[in-house]
Amino acid sequence: MGTDEDAKHHKRNNRVLIGLLSQPSDPAGRHESYIAASYVKFLEAAGARVVPFVHDMDKAEIKRRFDMINGFLIPGGSARLSPGHTFFDTATEVVRLANEANDNGDYFPILAICLGFETLAVIASGNTSILGSYDSEDTAAPLYFTEKALGSRFFGSLRPEIVADLAAKPYARESHSHGLSLASFDADKVLKEEYEVLSLSTDPEGEVYISTMESKKYPYTATQWHPEKNAFEWGDKLHIPHSKGAIDVTYAVASFFVDEARGSFHAPRDVIEEDNALIYGARLEFTGRHTSEDDAPWMDEGYFFDDWSRSRDAAADRAGSSAS
Repeated sequence: MGTDEDAKHHKRNNRVLIGLLSQPSDPAGRHESYIAASYVKFLEAAGARVVPFVHDMDKAEIKRRFDMINGFLIPGGSARLSPGHTFFDTATEVVRLANEANDNGDYFPILAICLGFETLAVIASGNTSILGSYDSEDTAAPLYFTEKALGSRFFGSLRPEIVADLAAKPYARESHSHGLSLASFDADKVLKEEYEVLSLSTDPEGEVYISTMESKKYPYTATQWHPEKNAFEWGDKLHIPHSKGAIDVTYAVASFFVDEARGSFHAPRDVIEEDNALIYGARLEFTGRHTSEDDAPWMDEGYFFDDWSRSRDAAADRAGSSAS
């Protein structure tokens, strides 16, 4: 007879919650941060809902939310990747909790996109200078697979036609000025021991960088490219592929990650905690509105959050006023 743990491994969680990290950079105002709505739509399209992690949350709140989510997405954008900077510190704490959970048999996946890829590389290596400069701010390109790609957890789970398209067509949307070279990866023993390189890409200058990797030990997948943008970002000055094949890539990657998260059984304590945690209470803005024909907005919609420290202090002030 199987154990309760064996039975659990055969179950699937079909009420998936994914944590998504906000960042305190443009277009957020002072004392604010944002999450691009394209990431939320990306996850929802595969059957998940989003719990925001505001960049400056304290460790107690990070842990409280971690215990109710089934996976974590570190998004693209712009942030300082070194200790003492809130985006990096919060990502580091979630990765620490995820490592601990997985080490204890509590399955917990992470998907890291663009800046998120870079974040995982810096966290794993402990080297804040491991990234180099690249000119891939607005391109779409094919992926060059390594010999490990087809047998990997990530690419091995995708339909063969999706993998073939990624290798042959410019479906991988690139939007970054930093990246990880193969030479830097090979020179870092810790990073090389933890991650497997699955694909390479080149920037318009012909410089080669790692574009996909996955952890050898944990269910962590990192793409330097943006699978979410193909279906959910529509800036008319941007070179984002929107063909059917490109859209299929978006849904394939989203489905892969959310299905990974179905193996996690974290959950809110009750429906009230769940409702309060969901992103739906955040301010959603149409950030892609053009002010002229020459305007080039890069994000269609965004969710905006007051900094955690300020909103927490304001809540404490309100509670104090009510008590007096």
